[in-house]
Amino acid sequence: AVLCALFQVDGSGERVPIICIEEPETGLHPGAMGVLLEAMREASHSSQLIVTSHSPDLLDDKDITADSIIAVQAENGLAQIGPINEPSRSLLRDRLYTAGELLRHNQLSPEPPVAPRS
Repeated sequence: AVLCALFQVDGSGERVPIICIEEPETGLHPGAMGVLLEAMREASHSSQLIVTSHSPDLLDDKDITADSIIAVQAENGLAQIGPINEPSRSLLRDRLYTAGELLRHNQLSPEPPVAPRS
């Protein structure tokens, strides 16, 4: 079903412009994760792809860049969403960790909000 969603076309045979998939790894054998990731990369060349996941296994790929990750953090009943913080960006950029390893260590947090100027 995920592969069908990734390569779907509209009524005129054109690829759909945006595809959103929540937790595509659900029910998938961990050994097939690489195939899923490669399919998502291929689909992203012709459609915008938005994927949500809690799976560090899905993010265990050195080719996933910091720019392709948006982090969500819930604290005190408020959700913060945004690009990952600079320390984590640096670790990914220098290929010291994968995004999955950072997620396992709870290090994929969004940049702290900027306080409004008064």
